[in-house]
Amino acid sequence: MKGFWNFKRCITVKRVAFCFAALVLLALAPASHASEGTGTYLRIGLAYGAGAPSSCEITSANGFILAVPEGNAYREGMPLPAYAKLTVSASGGRILLHADGVLVSDDIGAGTCVLPHDYASGARIFYEGVPYRGGLSFRPNPGNTFNVINRLGVEEYLYGVVNSEMGYKNPAEALKAQAVAARSYSWLKRGAHADDGFDLCAGAHCQSYKGYSDEHAEIVAAVDATTGLMLYRDDAPVSGNYFKNSGGHTQNSEDVWSEAVPYLRGVPDEYSPPYSWGWQITFRELRTLLLAAGEDPGEIAVVSVSGRNADGSVNAMTIIGDRGTVVLEKNRIRTVLGASNVKSLRFGLGGVAPAPARAPAVFALGADGAGSLASNAFVLSADETGAFDAKDAFLRGAAESVRVSALLSAPGAAPPIEDEPATDGFVSFTGSGYGHGVGMPQDSAIEMAKQGHDFRRILTKYFTGVQVR
Repeated sequence: MKGFWNFKRCITVKRVAFCFAALVLLALAPASHASEGTGTYLRIGLAYGAGAPSSCEITSANGFILAVPEGNAYREGMPLPAYAKLTVSASGGRILLHADGVLVSDDIGAGTCVLPHDYASGARIFYEGVPYRGGLSFRPNPGNTFNVINRLGVEEYLYGVVNSEMGYKNPAEALKAQAVAARSYSWLKRGAHADDGFDLCAGAHCQSYKGYSDEHAEIVAAVDATTGLMLYRDDAPVSGNYFKNSGGHTQNSEDVWSEAVPYLRGVPDEYSPPYSWGWQITFRELRTLLLAAGEDPGEIAVVSVSGRNADGSVNAMTIIGDRGTVVLEKNRIRTVLGASNVKSLRFGLGGVAPAPARAPAVFALGADGAGSLASNAFVLSADETGAFDAKDAFLRGAAESVRVSALLSAPGAAPPIEDEPATDGFVSFTGSGYGHGVGMPQDSAIEMAKQGHDFRRILTKYFTGVQVR
């Protein structure tokens, strides 16, 4: 491994003195120090690809220390307590550090982590003014740029994730469910960006992570209350996929992606709040999107839904043009057309939405027949009649209780519908729900928490045959 510094390049008296002092301090430093946090560490890409910088500034109020990660601890190297700011740059595949105009290190290497000098007491490191837990490492790229990587514990990572994925003002049990799902997701997705030198990115491709500045007491409490808990099936950890809104029914994994995963089964979702959307695009604009995806049907003549799965969601869309036919299947529909345009696969064309079937009314059974329990019903006693709103009542079963209002408005599986093919130069989408549809719908988790369900019940509702442990 390349060293923390190169004495052959200490060409000034100032640098020679500095290097000698660093050696003295290094000799006095412990060989290894446990880092902040618990559990396995993650490497989170903060800047990479087109966003990779050629230089950046990092700050720490009480200086820095360079260290090499060893498992969940660090082998400490060069201490830099005298500098509150470092400039990081790349040159010829090397990562350079400057402080106050002085070259501190001519190559710290991609395996070195820059930590706050007092990292063991929970100090934060700032990258371009944004605070982060843990430390930073830098991987050089061709062209004298580098990837910026935040290395920290899983639990501390989740502190900076959960609010971005589910706002801190939501019920505590929903936040706990989100924490467990996000922890499980990050465990299974580790190494997704291995080619770039890190495990997960900080964007929506993995999970939205904003570091220490996005932490809230409610989020920290939810993460701490579920520390280490993940989803398991058959004693193996499983991925906690999640999305915003189911539109009334979640999706089988193979109906959206490719592989049939036993714990990612579509289920009716009686807790889903309504979420409707619409979008319209011209044939010319549609062709532009198709060309960007490597597809060219020519001048488009007809757009139609050509397949639906068992719950009524679209699994195939056909575009016919004068050069050929393009069929978009499953989640590629959203990938090609834009996930913020086609918000879910629960849509219809020509203004026809796959409206979920309304749940059956609740009935009160008596000796002389059945009476529908609508919003106005009565409680009868020996000496009076008391009115109450049935929507505020609960039905209790062996496993759970459900608010009557949820049943009265609950969406069920969408029935097959007749789609109207688009032939007039534009196509209109009308749909419900938001997201890929696989796993836990966050809106429903929030609604379940409001109705008194705990995080374990929320998770086992949407992940089939799992245990939380």
